[in-house]
Amino acid sequence: MRKFPMAFAGLAAFLGLASPANAADRAIIVLDASGSMWGQIDGRPKLQIARETLRSVLGDLPADLELGLMAYGHRQKGVCSDIELLVPPAAGSASAIAEAADDLRFLGKTPLSEAVKQAAEALRYTEDRATVVLITDGIETCNADPCALGVELENTGVDFTAHVVGFGLSREEGRQVACLAEETGGRYIQAGNEAELGDALTDTVAAKPAPKEEAAEVVLPPATVAPKGTPSIGAPLDVEWSGPGAEGDYIDIVPLGSEKIGNELAYAYVEAGSPLRIRAPGKVGQYTLRYVWEGPDRRHVLAAVTIDVADSDTALVAPATVPIGKAFEVTWKGPGQAGDYIDIVPAGYAEFSGELSYAYVESGNPVSIRAPGNAGNYALRYVLEAPDGRKLLAEVPLTVVEARASLAFQPTVMAGTVLDINWTGPAAAGDYIDLVPAGYTDVSGELAYFYVENSSDGESASVKTAGDAGSYLVRYVLEGPDGRRVLAAEPLVLTPAQASIAAPEAVEAGTSFAFEWTGPNSGGDYVDLVPRGYTEVSGELAYFYTDMSQDGKTGTLTAPEAAGEYDIRYVLEAAGGRKVVARVPISVQ
Repeated sequence: MRKFPMAFAGLAAFLGLASPANAADRAIIVLDASGSMWGQIDGRPKLQIARETLRSVLGDLPADLELGLMAYGHRQKGVCSDIELLVPPAAGSASAIAEAADDLRFLGKTPLSEAVKQAAEALRYTEDRATVVLITDGIETCNADPCALGVELENTGVDFTAHVVGFGLSREEGRQVACLAEETGGRYIQAGNEAELGDALTDTVAAKPAPKEEAAEVVLPPATVAPKGTPSIGAPLDVEWSGPGAEGDYIDIVPLGSEKIGNELAYAYVEAGSPLRIRAPGKVGQYTLRYVWEGPDRRHVLAAVTIDVADSDTALVAPATVPIGKAFEVTWKGPGQAGDYIDIVPAGYAEFSGELSYAYVESGNPVSIRAPGNAGNYALRYVLEAPDGRKLLAEVPLTVVEARASLAFQPTVMAGTVLDINWTGPAAAGDYIDLVPAGYTDVSGELAYFYVENSSDGESASVKTAGDAGSYLVRYVLEGPDGRRVLAAEPLVLTPAQASIAAPEAVEAGTSFAFEWTGPNSGGDYVDLVPRGYTEVSGELAYFYTDMSQDGKTGTLTAPEAAGEYDIRYVLEAAGGRKVVARVPISVQ
């Protein structure tokens, strides 16, 4: 039994709109319509789930509820300003919202912060009570700060609340958008699949929320944090802790006296046990070490102590954890002599050769270095190139974890057309997205490929599909220091390419004539003229590129000087080679 269509069954209560007492309240649903919504949950595109759920739920809402719909990323690729209020908040808008959602194209970026801000302004949040529900499957991609926006809306609004629903976000991604809800007294709801999303929404939104001033106070459980020693800049610090140990709880380091959640300088989840290890900041001074609880309503600081971070003659300031193959920055302190370098080696490795990755300090500060292509425990080291041999001056542990990559695209398209792909991944130099036949396992011999470093917006790519219908795979391939690895692969079905040509049955030798066509019109496609029955896709007597047409459907060819029987063909320029997909006869007299 599918649970998801019931997922928003408590949406009216979630918005605080379900009863006559709240009929004057107004809300806007902000729906992610970016290209990543082509990603799948349990084998179904997220956009399809969102559309079906909205239509199912909205049909049961009271007719006098004032509800609107805003979307982003639905009209253009790579444009942060692509935000539109599709349905202004009004009573009886359910049908209009469902129809607007059905018409969305799911193309572009994720300007979620600006979209929420515009929704708040459309609701006159500085004058009236207002609620925004953001439904997103990605994090902010337009250089905005959701946390800062939450603070702004809370401080300037009369009674503003933002709720955030995450579709398949990772725990780290969820951390980046949860603060938008928490800063305004709202909820962040995260689920990794369709069933979990349905359960989460049903469990958390079914009860009508009380006004902020009447909300029940959450009883905070006890917790402690105790640092073991005084760390130097960039060095690991062991922390003993006690507390609820709930999933999502973590220890963090923040600027001294900071009360905000989400601005940590370093953090580590308590699931690592006690003591756990956290990386000290890169500047000398005092900081606050905290236990943060993932409470039933929001995150709470349960315990905090002041710690000192000392100076050091040689130090490495870098992330404690990085994904496989990821290039990251290391700020260093040391002699800085010619020949000194920073390297990555397996944990416990004592040699000064055979390093997995390295960077000379003379290249700058910070330096960029590439993580190994396999997850595991490593050491990041500062090596001095001395006259009497190399010496180890500093070493800190480095954990390399599996990278998360995703691919989102229309799962079925016509053969030979351009496929638009929304991707996430390490984006390391040499990483690429490729197209291969279904079941293909090699990391060479692909039909088409796209280097992710060439992406203009850092999240989208386009590849030409193959000319033959059938089953294929689109893959994200990591170009790691120790070899290539497929990090993500999603199926693609290509339907047969369709094209047609309308031309005169006969023309005079040497004359130009007009013709019409329909077809994929992908870059490189052309219509040519060849001897009757000719099978090659080169050596044509005349040709016309379809993308040179003014209207995308008409062109001209010149008949050969020799009378005879010929063919006019539509030739598809596809990955893996050209393919003739339409042919009509013509007589030259």
